Amino acid sequence: MCTLSLGAWAKGCMTIGGIEKAYVIDKSSKPADLTYSVSGNTITITAGASPANAYEIDPVQNSLALTNPVTADPNANSVFYTQTLTGILNANEAAIVNTIQEINKGRTEWLLKFRDGTYRMIGTDVNGMQANGGDGFASGQAAGDAQGTTISLVSESTYVAPVLEDFATFEAAFDITVPA
Repeated sequence: MCTLSLGAWAKGCMTIGGIEKAYVIDKSSKPADLTYSVSGNTITITAGASPANAYEIDPVQNSLALTNPVTADPNANSVFYTQTLTGILNANEAAIVNTIQEINKGRTEWLLKFRDGTYRMIGTDVNGMQANGGDGFASGQAAGDAQGTTISLVSESTYVAPVLEDFATFEAAFDITVPA
């Protein structure tokens, strides 16, 4: 991992972008005693008495994208971030289509693992990630077109997607379902 400093780019300190893995959590089924604490753009997870469920998604390279644009209104004295997750899950299996249907119905939280090894959580503030578009299934038209299920999820947050520094705390708090 690089230590950022003045001139880090000139020294070749760069990372490869993209989301390597995603974990989906149904916000409504999370036990009340499983808690998050956000401080200084870091999130800490405290496991509850029983684990919650998370579903692992292994996206095709660079098929998911996250943005965190800021909206500031000095007249209203407000600042918030619109966390937006978009992309395609290249599969037609019934299990993934069913998972997407459940994601689109509910409010979800996501843990995203980036290719540089960083983990960030989204949807943890207020209402979770909610569907605002996407496609239940797209076939593509040309031989090189992607086929699968597209997602477009959005959440408004009072903070930038925080970093989870210890993945072991996530593993302790959640039973992770890995697709076959």
